Amino acid sequence: MRFSVLILCALVMGCGDTPPPCASEGDGRAAPSAGCLVWNDNGVLLVRGWLGGWALPGGSVKPGESASCGAEREAFEEAGIPVTATQLATVFDNGFHLYWCRAAANVSPHIHRPLEVREVAWRQPDVLGYEQWRYPGQGMLIRDLLSDAEYSTED
Repeated sequence: MRFSVLILCALVMGCGDTPPPCASEGDGRAAPSAGCLVWNDNGVLLVRGWLGGWALPGGSVKPGESASCGAEREAFEEAGIPVTATQLATVFDNGFHLYWCRAAANVSPHIHRPLEVREVAWRQPDVLGYEQWRYPGQGMLIRDLLSDAEYSTED
């Protein structure tokens, strides 16, 4: 009985390592929730929950935690990779702060919270509009943000 309780607690609390310290040193912004838009040569980092849809890694910000540090922690907890929040990409009507986040090129995402996340993957922007999303329109929003960022770096 005790062994099964320990296993259940491990699954609920997450498996593996604890999140690394905040790499962005916090931006001082407060938010109820935050997440990361991680984009590199592998594509966009996405997580799929047990309810079916894809989403960017993100979730609730802890009391006293900055939004950027919360975004970094959530990306680690959901996708198993350390990231650095570099700048704010957008703020949604519900207060969710989405950050551009950087991950090392050689990291491989893995399921870190098996009761919360059932799949972690890199996806190329050209397929983002065709995926099933947790939040309607999220794929097109991500494509628009990537397009705007690409356009702004070409000037």
